[in-house]
Amino acid sequence: MTTPAPSSAAARQRLWHALGMLCGLGLGLAPIAPEVCAVLRALVGADAAALFWLDAQGLPEGFFHEDSPAGAQDLFLNEFSRLFAGPGEINVHTLARADGPRIGQLLSPGAQFFRSNSYNLLVRASGHHHTLDLRVEVAGRTRAIAMLFRAPGTGFSAGDAALLERASGWLARAFGAPPAALPAHAEGTGPVGHVVLDAEGRLPLFADETAAQLLRQANLRGLGLRAGPVALPPDLPQRLGLARPGAAARIAVPGGWLAAGMRTLQPLAGGPGAAGQHLLTLQLERPHSVGVVRRVLALPLSPLQREIALLAGLGHARADSHRLAGVGEAALKKHLRAIFAATGASDWDDLSHRLQA
Repeated sequence: MTTPAPSSAAARQRLWHALGMLCGLGLGLAPIAPEVCAVLRALVGADAAALFWLDAQGLPEGFFHEDSPAGAQDLFLNEFSRLFAGPGEINVHTLARADGPRIGQLLSPGAQFFRSNSYNLLVRASGHHHTLDLRVEVAGRTRAIAMLFRAPGTGFSAGDAALLERASGWLARAFGAPPAALPAHAEGTGPVGHVVLDAEGRLPLFADETAAQLLRQANLRGLGLRAGPVALPPDLPQRLGLARPGAAARIAVPGGWLAAGMRTLQPLAGGPGAAGQHLLTLQLERPHSVGVVRRVLALPLSPLQREIALLAGLGHARADSHRLAGVGEAALKKHLRAIFAATGASDWDDLSHRLQA
């Protein structure tokens, strides 16, 4: 069922403000993808939203899709070149090319699109028919593709396209510099998953359920693991950027970063068979700043007051808030009274602690 676009100006303003605050964190799109997709879907009114972030060659490096079935996601991740890159396929790679319109290439596609694998194995397989696409460009390079979907019935209009295009500036801002106060990678971490690798070729021998779940949710190219039993690729360490024992990598994935590391296991004294085996560890690191934004957005405050509260939540000093929020001391005091009343905070430092908790 299509999510209706907001009917009131206040509701629309709140959604725009949420998008601006999330993208202004400068984390890239992957760590904030679930929140951004929800905002875009609500702003325009759609059944689902998706974000694809691209590598230097314009190929999909990872993605987040709100409701695509597991089998379709695995096909996209594992079989992109074989199934979705041939003649007549309008895919993420072709949408990323700068020689086409930035918005709405799939608003009125030709008959060939509806015969393509991209439509039949991905779009239609997800229960959708209509697609609205946006190319997100930063410094002359395509960094991401945003898509909205609707089921058969009412398609997207030129007005919908104009609304989504308005979001492009905010989406591009996600690739900018993060705020200076709170480190970009201050995060809460999840449970640790483990994969045992053999001694010779570092081939996966066993993965616990936490590791399997983290890999399922990572949506990394070549790691389609959602449909059926987990079958780890033999070159798993290389796919995660781990060239040798002692190496560590940090990969942007939906909702945060997948932290991966590899070390050599030491066998028990006299124990057979374990010598030289390796242990690969995985952990999802969630951006702490996204939680701060969520808490600020939940407060009954004006947009400016939310901006001021966010400065405190991100660790900025009160002395810097005049310049960053563009208000004088008298106005700041007035807004802080409202913020303190809404949060129960006693002063700036207490507000900062409450929002970061």
